[in-house]
Amino acid sequence: MKRHTERYEQLRGQCATRGLRITPQRDVLLRVLSETHGHPTADDLVKQVRAVLPSVSHATVYRNVQELVQAGLVGTLKRGSGAVQFEVNPDEHHHFVCRQCGRVWDVYLEQVGFRVSRKSPLKGFTIDRRELQLHGLCDACRS
Repeated sequence: MKRHTERYEQLRGQCATRGLRITPQRDVLLRVLSETHGHPTADDLVKQVRAVLPSVSHATVYRNVQELVQAGLVGTLKRGSGAVQFEVNPDEHHHFVCRQCGRVWDVYLEQVGFRVSRKSPLKGFTIDRRELQLHGLCDACRS
């Protein structure tokens, strides 16, 4: 519970720093995001926000989550033709994606390094962030 409260306060503070107003709808969304595990879709977030604010529209939740993405407070996971999933875990991590069921797990890897090959067209580029996706079968699908 304490971690959820800390994450909620962190998100509220980051909104204020970036000039995002805390409307009642955004406040509920921030609470939902701070309590969410995994990688929810916009529809998942709408359902959770509507559990508190039944009259909130899908458009309002989607607009608010997009503003949080643009502000860098929430990330996105885009995989093929499926729905965009939102990344709410602020810790540095990577992902495992099950090729059968499509679920995504956060994976914490130690000492992930890389060296850009001379064949790569990235000469002179600056790399700000590294993302690694592992693909395979989860335990449930493997059984």
